[in-house]
Amino acid sequence: ISMSEEKSLFETMGIDYEERNGLLYPIFEEEAAIENIHVGKYGDLWMEYLKVNHPDRYRHLFRFGKLMKKAIEVNEDAYEMLDSIVSKYLEKHPPIDPNSTMEMWQIREQAKMMAEEMIFHDIVNQFH
Repeated sequence: ISMSEEKSLFETMGIDYEERNGLLYPIFEEEAAIENIHVGKYGDLWMEYLKVNHPDRYRHLFRFGKLMKKAIEVNEDAYEMLDSIVSKYLEKHPPIDPNSTMEMWQIREQAKMMAEEMIFHDIVNQFH
């Protein structure tokens, strides 16, 4: 790849440039830059938590191009934890009537609510 074809860090993150006095400057509009990248439910929630509660850490990760990667990791960790907790819960709480769709749904929803409480406490609402 020649120098003219290489993308800058900002271009790979989807940040546009604007020309001022013959020089190109990156446009740092956080919302515009990150709205095009899907990091998942828990990744989005973690970024919002970090933005509100730890703005310096949020800006640091954003500036160095690590925010999206970290949010994707948080999302993956959260879903792994969700699957694990739900599976364990279903083993311990088998349905009385396994053919009952409503009963299975209720058990899964209860497992999911319990798992999400733990996910928010242990993963999403944390300083990573």
